[in-house]
Amino acid sequence: METMPVLEQLTARCKQAVAGDRAREDISAVMNALFEDPATLAATIPRFRDDEVATSPRGFRLGGEHICYQSSDLTVMVLDTLPGVLQPPHDHNMVALIGVFEGCEEQRFWARAEGGITPAAGRMLEAGEVVVLGERAIHAISAPAHTPARAIHVYLGNIDGVDRSVFDPDTLEEHPMSSERYDGYCRPA
Repeated sequence: METMPVLEQLTARCKQAVAGDRAREDISAVMNALFEDPATLAATIPRFRDDEVATSPRGFRLGGEHICYQSSDLTVMVLDTLPGVLQPPHDHNMVALIGVFEGCEEQRFWARAEGGITPAAGRMLEAGEVVVLGERAIHAISAPAHTPARAIHVYLGNIDGVDRSVFDPDTLEEHPMSSERYDGYCRPA
């Protein structure tokens, strides 16, 4: 996937915001304005081609992922989540802003508790909605049956350059994040 002009413009606005002292609030405002017309945004950002969506060693096709920009203080990516797979709980250890422009992303949340994590209230993030997750948030995403979710995820840091955790969905045991472990914890929806 190419980084389309709308994504270049979003990235430029996000880069300006992280140079200031209100990055979270400023990027949230930019994303809320961008996502006011999700249908136009969806028409502007092409879908991932089949050859851009890898099949994992366990046979899951999670969706497409395109990093538009990445630096020490910012990551901007387009993410398509295919239905049929429950992804495992994980953290980011940084603020994350997620906006859905097509379909719906199911957000499941957990809270840290003595000895591990416990489930918390979740929500469906519909096309046109933006959510801000704090640095300590633990969540998992999936797309409802038969409907892919297309979204832009903005992280206030280098998502690939920070120690993160992934949790066994059966035991909720915490482990260091790795793509192999993440894939191993995916389950059929």
